[in-house]
Amino acid sequence: MPSHEKVASILRIPSVSPAVLAVFATIAANAVAAEAPSSSTSLPLNPIALSVPQAPQAFAAGDGRTHLTWEVQAASLAAVPATVKSISVWAEGGAQPLLEYASPDAIGAHMSPLAKPLCAPGKSDCRIDRLDPSGAATIWIDLALAPDARVPDALETRVTVAGDGISATDATTRTRVEVDKAPARVIHPPLAGKSWGVFEACCDTANHHRRGQRSVDGHFVLPERFAIDFMKVNKAGDTFKRDGKRNEDYFSFGEPVLAVADATVVDVYDELADAPPQQPLPAPTLPKAGGNHVILDLGGGVWAMYGHLKAHSIGVKAGDRVKPGQVIAQLGNNGNSDMAHLHFQLMDSRNFAQSQGVPYVFNRYEAVGHADPANDKIFFMGRSEVHENALPLSLTIVDFAESGAQRR
Repeated sequence: MPSHEKVASILRIPSVSPAVLAVFATIAANAVAAEAPSSSTSLPLNPIALSVPQAPQAFAAGDGRTHLTWEVQAASLAAVPATVKSISVWAEGGAQPLLEYASPDAIGAHMSPLAKPLCAPGKSDCRIDRLDPSGAATIWIDLALAPDARVPDALETRVTVAGDGISATDATTRTRVEVDKAPARVIHPPLAGKSWGVFEACCDTANHHRRGQRSVDGHFVLPERFAIDFMKVNKAGDTFKRDGKRNEDYFSFGEPVLAVADATVVDVYDELADAPPQQPLPAPTLPKAGGNHVILDLGGGVWAMYGHLKAHSIGVKAGDRVKPGQVIAQLGNNGNSDMAHLHFQLMDSRNFAQSQGVPYVFNRYEAVGHADPANDKIFFMGRSEVHENALPLSLTIVDFAESGAQRR
């Protein structure tokens, strides 16, 4: 979760991800063709195996492009180290790759060990370009297409490795996945007003949401694949006034949290007091990691999760029906959090810890600036950019429409 410093500084402090307990062999491979060739067909005997845990689903993003964001997991069956020489993504039947990583730096930036998806300060063991014998890794993919480009029906990821005794004919492993053609869910924003920072968010970035892989009750999941931490900032890039020692110093604390759609409340958890800011994060446990939270059933197998809600501010109960823009709680600071912010995500299960994160788009927002971690600044644009049916990307500063209470 974010720290208490200026927003840009926050983003340079990676959070500790939960340990990944999943056994790679429990993930079903999806690279098998619909019709298998005859047993006399010559096939490669690959040194690695590939698997896709969640099919990609296209969505429009704030950069004006169409994104497909997913993961490929790789396990080595070789008796020797296998150095990854290239990772590429192809449209089925395509003549050239849509995306390719072919340098050690590019491969290392998009490939990490299962148990170390994020780099600790000064460490580089989370950036790898090889698989040791019996080793496993996750490959992080974000394919950004031109807005008018056709979304492929299926995508093929190819991973080419080299090592002692690995022949050229066996060196490239392929895995095919059909694209989920369901449109991304269009929702209203979960907050109202100006200068909301979009942090720890999608897509081609290494943060604790995008790379928050874990095993929960034996299920390998990435619940926060498309999650956002929303924090209010001022023109100087601060998230708080005075010394930030009190929750009330934070511009976000106590802000109304809004329903994003016509939905049914299915879960409410309100058992935690708001913690003092700038304190070490507690050990992540379930369900306390998400803090006080509300789960909405949006229908069609999609749920919304709101985390770290202000203690005793939740104004809905399980079974209630809510409308877009209805106030359901206030923004707080509890659970796995050290400063006031709203954790928001959509997912494919009512249990946020055991879900797969799914993409979504906001019906409308205005991009007004961006955070620059390198220079520890927030830059506001001279003129805002209106986006409709799009997801703001990480480090964007956005304005949402004012709520009815704010307009009165």
